[in-house]
Amino acid sequence: MPQERLCKHKGPCWENTLRGFVMAFLQSLAAKSALHILLNFILRKGYRNPIKSLLSFISIDTLRFVGFASLMNSMFKASLCLLRNFRQKEDGLNYVISGGISGLAILVEDPGRRETWALYFFARFLDIILRRQGKQYGLDVNKIEVFLFMAMIVFMIYCYGSEKDNMLKSYYSFLNILFQPSKAEKACMDLWSQQAAEKMPIK
Repeated sequence: MPQERLCKHKGPCWENTLRGFVMAFLQSLAAKSALHILLNFILRKGYRNPIKSLLSFISIDTLRFVGFASLMNSMFKASLCLLRNFRQKEDGLNYVISGGISGLAILVEDPGRRETWALYFFARFLDIILRRQGKQYGLDVNKIEVFLFMAMIVFMIYCYGSEKDNMLKSYYSFLNILFQPSKAEKACMDLWSQQAAEKMPIK
């Protein structure tokens, strides 16, 4: 009697993996292109020199971003199919291991964005854990998210005012635009940051 196939996708596994790689490649390239056009043509007035602006899109940075998205998708699909066939079992462990393997794709991403991606996916991880616990114990997950968001904002504002050296420069600049502190407030924050750096210097 033929054994039931565990993979439910259409076609062979290699085709499914290749399809995932190509689709992720095209989608990430489209997203990167849209962001590049928005930043260069609208905010940085790249329309004054459109050829130079378009050529700047063809770079190692673009290749890193697209490669990261493509590899993460294809590595997940490939490892999931391999585990199904090797273990002859379909359970949550396959997804856990495949997720860990696909996470190695972040090594090809730009080092400056790795931390941002890691924090984003960690936030999604917490969201999944909270929703799972909420369903299991009948908790209102939305209220938990509110309190968690409040705690994160408190910590972020503390770092903004007292430990700016621990923040990404780009995010610190964004908060400056958002809050627009006065000269007196900036002087106080600089003093607090200096005192914090003296107490706990960054090594």
